Amino acid sequence: MVLSATDLDISILTRVPVEVHEPGGITVPARKLLQIVRELPNKQVTLETEGERISIRSDRGHYVLTGIPADQFPNLQTEVEGTSIEAEADLLRKMIEKTIFAASGDETRPVLNGVLWRIEDHEGAGRMTMVATDGHRLARIIVRLSEPVGKHAEAILPPKVLHQLVRLVSGGAALQKAIIGENFVVFDLGTTVLFSRVIEGPYPDFDQVIPQENEKKLVVAYDVLVPGIRRVSILADSDTHQVRLNLGENTMKLSSASHDIGAEAEEELPVNYHAGELEIAYDASYLMDILKNMASEEVVFELDTPISAGVVRPVQQQEGQDYLCLIMPLRIVE
Repeated sequence: MVLSATDLDISILTRVPVEVHEPGGITVPARKLLQIVRELPNKQVTLETEGERISIRSDRGHYVLTGIPADQFPNLQTEVEGTSIEAEADLLRKMIEKTIFAASGDETRPVLNGVLWRIEDHEGAGRMTMVATDGHRLARIIVRLSEPVGKHAEAILPPKVLHQLVRLVSGGAALQKAIIGENFVVFDLGTTVLFSRVIEGPYPDFDQVIPQENEKKLVVAYDVLVPGIRRVSILADSDTHQVRLNLGENTMKLSSASHDIGAEAEEELPVNYHAGELEIAYDASYLMDILKNMASEEVVFELDTPISAGVVRPVQQQEGQDYLCLIMPLRIVE
């Protein structure tokens, strides 16, 4: 039995082993069908169609849904010409999770709504890159592959299809291959195939916006910084979520204030810093989104001035990977 669904931007097709007595097809309301099947006991069920109705029988119940003829279901994109890529499913999942949070939600800038996925050869080996940005923050991960790929391909992928891919992979599906075409991308997971339109348009030159000369280095333990920001941000301004970082010799003072409720918070943390006094402010929610993806005992901030972008990296990078996030500072409000 083949089950398929689409919203015309992404489509999914999955094959389920069944005993077929008579071939047929029907289009039914997906949500209602899911709700019924989800509540049934894990035992054999029987599906029967008659005209525009489908009957679902279990050992304890009988359910009937009204649908529409199968031939009224949209024709799905099943063949895509393009660059075929083999990628480890778990690695792809981790790359998605480390970047997708930075994609923009602004529908007026559709290119930034997606995640750029690029495959290419570099310095005698293959590499995969994923990047997402909303203009206020950027997340980029580069993974070095063991062998050259001999090809170059890239696509801007909608977050909707990436969330679905992560869900399938997390559920145990193994990625057989991916195909990047001119207008579509396909993820072949064996019994399940996921299709999606790509977002059209050139992606911004992200390498140009990543600072290369931020010489002020702040190193802080993850288990010290994250709880500190979480506590101080409780009393941050409800509109800006601003948290200040006041840096001095081997010390950092976190502070926030909310004039609406007349509240303030301040906390001092031990850090490794020797680059002179600096006061800089960030959106606490953006900062927390970045930090929770660091997966490192320590993180390093590469800073310059109170108005220039900062770069955050894990001190302990996984072998063959280069992960960084960029975050723009906020104007300090007195």
